[in-house]
Amino acid sequence: MLASVLLPGYDFTRNQSGGSELSDFTDPTPQACPGCSPAVVNQSSAAILDQSSAAILDQNPKYAAFGHGTMVMGVIHLVAPNAKLLPLKAFHSDGTGNLSDILHAIYYAVQNPPKANVINMSFDFTSYSAELATALDFASQSALICATSAGNDGQKEIVYPAGLQSVAMGVASTDNSDMRSSFSNYGDAIVWVAAPGEGIVTTYPFNSYAAGWGTSFSAPFVSGTSALLLNKQAQTNQPQAANAVAHAAPVVPVGTDMGNGRLDIVRALQVLSPRTSLSPRTPPPKP
Repeated sequence: MLASVLLPGYDFTRNQSGGSELSDFTDPTPQACPGCSPAVVNQSSAAILDQSSAAILDQNPKYAAFGHGTMVMGVIHLVAPNAKLLPLKAFHSDGTGNLSDILHAIYYAVQNPPKANVINMSFDFTSYSAELATALDFASQSALICATSAGNDGQKEIVYPAGLQSVAMGVASTDNSDMRSSFSNYGDAIVWVAAPGEGIVTTYPFNSYAAGWGTSFSAPFVSGTSALLLNKQAQTNQPQAANAVAHAAPVVPVGTDMGNGRLDIVRALQVLSPRTSLSPRTPPPKP
């Protein structure tokens, strides 16, 4: 489903070429089951697999976040179907990851051909990292556009990299009524814009599909939009993309503390201009 747009990636958790999540899966391969009812396979997704196959994933902690990257890429592909996708694996299938692997992935995206134009970061930290801030500043200076999730604690709190608003667009989640999802973090200090994040149907390993809940699946809507902006204007940079994305649906009914409102892709494309920019909000003080 994504094979035609996938570029050769890299697995920083194993320090080897290739960014496939299937490298994490050591059990018998589950079978896709298009006629089956969706079965929950972890805390945030419901995949279309037969019940016995889903149980392999759902009952094993080491697969708690399995499929997350494939699902995120599927949303980007939904928004920008012609965009090439570079899988850079920095997290394990249980959802854990090392900051060093994330930093390696960012610098790899900037420096290694084919160089990335957009970085999607569907993760968050509660602690400020000078190294992460430096890496994203380097990416921004290289004209990379960065989008990141705002987190799923349902709190008005500072998380990173969403809190680094001069170099990344933090994305909160909305429901089908354009209201903030109960699980979504909020606050203008981390939210640049909101996007749908509930029941998002997307790709899943084993040639299957899944529905996901979380700001992890909101951020790639902005990443996909950024790819469309680059298709319209090849030299679009982070401030220009942020300005375009800021022309969103009003904060009502989305609510306050949701940045510029809910993403409106059509408006973002309509307002893109190399002569306009929007100064990002001042990032919160460093801890």
